[in-house]
Amino acid sequence: MNVKRIIIAIVIGLLCGIFCAYGAASKYPGQFEMLILASIVYNRILLGFVIGIADHIKVHPILRGAILGAIVSVAIGIPSGLSGGLTLVAFGTVYGIIADFAATRWS
Repeated sequence: MNVKRIIIAIVIGLLCGIFCAYGAASKYPGQFEMLILASIVYNRILLGFVIGIADHIKVHPILRGAILGAIVSVAIGIPSGLSGGLTLVAFGTVYGIIADFAATRWS
């Protein structure tokens, strides 16, 4: 287990979570409660952690990040409804690619 990789992926997940929550709050003002926004950030941190510990999976980092990002994001996408859920899963896939590529490159 590469601790540096885990830290890099978690920090990228945190930054993506803050960006995602800010985007959701600004696109739909007054529609999201603080608990929902916190769960978005938590989900992205969890995404970073899962990607950080997945260095033993021997798949290209972009494909691995996309798959893991989609799988972890489904947990927050299901209660969000069809259109919001698809958006969260799509962004989770992109954030997964970014986190895995950066963690692989810098660790």
